[in-house]
Amino acid sequence: MSKYKIVKNDYKNLNKNIHIVIISSEFNRELTKSLEDINEKFLLENWFKNIKKFLVPWAFEIPWFLKKIIKNTEPDLVICFWVVIRWETTHYEMVAWESARWIMDISIKSKNTSIINWILTCENEEQVKSRISNTYALSGLNLLNEVNKI
Repeated sequence: MSKYKIVKNDYKNLNKNIHIVIISSEFNRELTKSLEDINEKFLLENWFKNIKKFLVPWAFEIPWFLKKIIKNTEPDLVICFWVVIRWETTHYEMVAWESARWIMDISIKSKNTSIINWILTCENEEQVKSRISNTYALSGLNLLNEVNKI
């Protein structure tokens, strides 16, 4: 596992009322809920209160929903959570690769919304649990800090 750590930036210059959306897959819900909870807690502790959460059935629905959210509400930041665990078939690769690619396509075309795509593709549930942290929200805030410099 990577030893890379995201360092917390100074967020006092970010507008605390930015519109943040969290989109999660209902599949592997116990795990995606843990990701949501710890990252929402981090955002709230740092005074970001304008957070809306949405739940979609599977990973393939996230890109479609993401596109609709951006078009209709123009959020500042969207964080997508989903967990895919490898089993015996190639379904794992298809879901992970295609969903990630679609989200990347939307991200590249997005003009005003920063998108954090946190797909956890793991071999087992223990690997997923070891990766549940607030670094996803932190990544989003770091991205917004960089966007504000442009």
